[in-house]
Amino acid sequence: MIQDIISTLKDSYKRNWITPRDGNISYKPSGSSNFFITPSGLRKQDLKEADFIEIEINNEGWNQLNNFNLKPSGEIELHYELLKCVNKDICVVHLHPTHIIAAMHKDIDLSTLSADFPELSRYTKIAQNTEIVPPLSKTLATQCKSNLIFDSNKNEFQNNIVGIPNHGIVAIGSDVYDAYEHVERLEHIASIVLLSRK
Repeated sequence: MIQDIISTLKDSYKRNWITPRDGNISYKPSGSSNFFITPSGLRKQDLKEADFIEIEINNEGWNQLNNFNLKPSGEIELHYELLKCVNKDICVVHLHPTHIIAAMHKDIDLSTLSADFPELSRYTKIAQNTEIVPPLSKTLATQCKSNLIFDSNKNEFQNNIVGIPNHGIVAIGSDVYDAYEHVERLEHIASIVLLSRK
C-alpha cells in the first residue's frame, strides 16, 4: 500500500494538485490500531517507503513509533480523528486540487454539484464544505469528521470527500486508489462547472 501511496503523490504532483511539500496521505489496515502516514516537510515526489511514519492509536491519542528524526504530517490530527473511528481498511487523502479549490473560492458548496452530474453522484458522495478553518488545526479535523458523517452501525463514513475552502479536500476510501478516484471525479466536474460559468 505504501508504494501505491507514493505513486499517487507523484501523480498528484504532476497534475499540479500539490507543490513539493504539500499534501498528506495515511492508511490504516483492518483490525489494526496503528496507521502509516507521510512525514512532514519532505518532497512528496521523492518519498521512499522507509520515510513513512507508523502511528499508534491509544487511549490518550496517538503515539509515533518510528523515524524519530522526522515528524508526521502537520495534519496528523485530521488523520487521527478519521482513522480512529473505522475498524476496516481505510485510507485518508488530503490534497489541493486546483479546480475544486477554485470552485469553493467562487462560493460553490461542492455537495450541490451532485444533482446535475449523475456520473459524480453515482460513485461519489460529497459532504458539505467545511467553514474556512486554519490548516493543521483540531477545528479542521473535527469539522471534516463531522461533515463526512460517521455511521457507527456500518463502521463507515457516509460521505467520500469533503472540501475545505481556501485549502483543499479530504477524501477517504478502502485504499488509496479508491480515495483518489473521488478526487479525480470531483476535480473533473469542478473544472466543467467553472468553464460553464465564464
